[in-house]
Amino acid sequence: MGWVSPARGAGEPAAPSTATATPAAAQPIEITANRIDYLKELETYEADGSVVIVQGTVRLTADHVTVRMLPGILIATGHVHLADPKTDVWAERLELNVNTEAGVVINGQVYLRPTNTFVTGRLLQRFSEDHYRAKDGSFTNCDAMEGAIPAWRFTFDDIDVNAGESVALKGAWLCVNDVPVVPIPTLTYPLSTRKSGFLIPNVGYDNRFGASLRQSYFWAINPSQDLTVSPQYYSDLGYGGDLEYRYVLDRKSRGQWLVSALQQQKLPNVAGVSPEGADVRRTRALISGTHVQQVNPDLLIRAQAFLVTDPDYLQQLSNSGAQRALPSGESNLLGSRRVPYGNLYLLGQYLQPLQSGGSDTFQRLPEFGYTVSNFTPFGGPVLLGMDANFVNFYRDQGFTQNRVDIMPGLSTETLNIGHVVGLTPRLKVREVYYTRGVRTEESVHRETLWASLEATSKLARQFRTGDGGGFLHTIEPGVIYEYVPPTDQSRITQIDQVDDLPKKNLLTYSLRSRVLQQIAQGGSFNWLDLTLAQSYRVGAVQTRARDFTPGVLPEVGSVTQPLVPATVAIDGKKFSDVWLRAVIGNTTPQIVPAPGQAFAKGSAAGIGQLPTLNKYLVVDAFLDPYRGTMSQWNTDLRFQQQNLWYVEIGQRHTREGNRVRRGDVWNPISFNEVFAPTPEIQFVTAGGAFRTPWGWTVGAKGYYDVKNGRSPEYDVVALYQNPCKCWSLGLYYLQFPDRAQYNFMLSLTGVGWTENFGTAVLRTILSPLLMGERGLPWASPGGPYGRPQPEPSPPGAVQP
Repeated sequence: MGWVSPARGAGEPAAPSTATATPAAAQPIEITANRIDYLKELETYEADGSVVIVQGTVRLTADHVTVRMLPGILIATGHVHLADPKTDVWAERLELNVNTEAGVVINGQVYLRPTNTFVTGRLLQRFSEDHYRAKDGSFTNCDAMEGAIPAWRFTFDDIDVNAGESVALKGAWLCVNDVPVVPIPTLTYPLSTRKSGFLIPNVGYDNRFGASLRQSYFWAINPSQDLTVSPQYYSDLGYGGDLEYRYVLDRKSRGQWLVSALQQQKLPNVAGVSPEGADVRRTRALISGTHVQQVNPDLLIRAQAFLVTDPDYLQQLSNSGAQRALPSGESNLLGSRRVPYGNLYLLGQYLQPLQSGGSDTFQRLPEFGYTVSNFTPFGGPVLLGMDANFVNFYRDQGFTQNRVDIMPGLSTETLNIGHVVGLTPRLKVREVYYTRGVRTEESVHRETLWASLEATSKLARQFRTGDGGGFLHTIEPGVIYEYVPPTDQSRITQIDQVDDLPKKNLLTYSLRSRVLQQIAQGGSFNWLDLTLAQSYRVGAVQTRARDFTPGVLPEVGSVTQPLVPATVAIDGKKFSDVWLRAVIGNTTPQIVPAPGQAFAKGSAAGIGQLPTLNKYLVVDAFLDPYRGTMSQWNTDLRFQQQNLWYVEIGQRHTREGNRVRRGDVWNPISFNEVFAPTPEIQFVTAGGAFRTPWGWTVGAKGYYDVKNGRSPEYDVVALYQNPCKCWSLGLYYLQFPDRAQYNFMLSLTGVGWTENFGTAVLRTILSPLLMGERGLPWASPGGPYGRPQPEPSPPGAVQP
């Protein structure tokens, strides 16, 4: 095979030939065929028989091809196949402008690789490698074998497809196994989260609110702003909707806000709602959101809002157990600026009472402070630090007050003794000034100090194995002595931990042991991380303990705002309970490669990896040395077998009696106090999921109160994926003590999915087995056809 001259005539032998040509403003074209003729007067190539044309990354095969050099027009007929990195085109006839890559396809089929999209049509217009328009054809993302019927596809009169952008249909039907099911006169749907358009409607049922319908419209205002408008109707509650606005100002400044409104027509059928004396017809709303503004490298502004029209909003309307249990909604504005040797901040905080609090709840309006990090003012081993702040405590009912808190501190770098023991002395002095006392309008103040001496050591030994790996065993003993003199706390208003500084004459000793395996192939595995700690009261024992029982009247103040908390007499002990925490296995998820797996059309995972592997046991317990029994015993066990199944079991048990206080403002690992006796608590949690051979992945999670014999919540979910994973169906059932909710989610790969409250539950329970797969009814960061992972919802976002 040789290169042929452009002067080759039509009478030459029809042997396999190759030619090169360069249309205007295009890359060179290489032509191979059984016969190539060049018509010099017309500057046209005629190639016939097993034609192969290559231009850069584009390859074309056909029975016959005509290339007109001046206009850059290529006409191919007979078994035409055009392939480039993003697209495959099969057709009877293809006309293509090699300069612009635009063209016309007759009776053809287009395969868009990035989204696994198949478009067929009587007439297709190609505007670019990503943009097509077709007449009288079909559209699907299913992997159907040649000649097989896809699980779903749209038939249409007219379609406009822009891969990764949008799809617009006219005169269409949604067909399941080629049976027309849903007529679609016209539809424009975004294939990207950054394109405006209607999202898939969400239809559901809730035994509290009845049937519901939600239709969202996504408006991409510009590349850095978008707005989602979501009207919603409930047959047994009322109507309303959500407005969600997101924006990005620059790489470090962004925000997200939600306004949820409900025009209530009927009382919600939930516990805690009295049918009498309630305003049935009323407007209820929630506003929540966050904003982060990095003004410059040294100045950061952060705002958070959470406001509801009435305290019962979350309790009656939210499906989130965590939101329903919120004691209050917090809104705040924080400004932070770095300065030499430290940081300045200004904080405004407002707490809206929900489950607790009232008009006498203290608000921080405002608080500002200055923090100095440890630095060496004299260039020696002595480190200086300081925390100082001013707070204006305001409330609608009751007295207000100001507080000034100044706490300088001195410490040294670790002083090594024989490279075996390290000693670290520390000293902090605290002065707190109040504009008034708890029982007097005169100002009060309090001085105290914290002195400590800590000794630590570390022993390590490494063991090598025959395969090149090894084990590392470390033992880290430590002892710390702390002293805080007694102060009179009865004269001051006790609002937070700054006001709670009990005396301290305490010796705390601890031991940490770790066994880490170094794997020869790379990576590591945690076999054991064990910590033991106990405190000993050098001075007098504790005689009174704080009582946090709900509804107990404090010594001073109200139930909604205690000023001096209630206390009860206790029989204190010299030795605290022994704290034990053991972690066996890796709590951090691991992603392992899938052997022999590569991306291909119809592959399930598509990213060459299996889901996260979590295999661990965590034990957190307290042993009462006087009774020889466990006062607290908490465990979490999780085991996962690749993407086949996983189980996790948790248990919480606290015996009746005093509960150990873990740490304080001075030292987080010390046990200086116990709280007032509390009743026994015992409950378990269990969850897991497994795959079936029939395409279903089933999971559940439940909570059970063993002491009271009831279940506050359990969730059951299931997801069906057809063999080629071009569509999926999700089902969920949520059972609360006073409510039940069930719904479904449908996903068409590459088109979109329905989304509702159950999406988060389904994703939480099943995603450990489905990581990286396509066709899921939620955003899958590792999936080849999923949308990018969205920004987290703002705290307090609620979907009634």
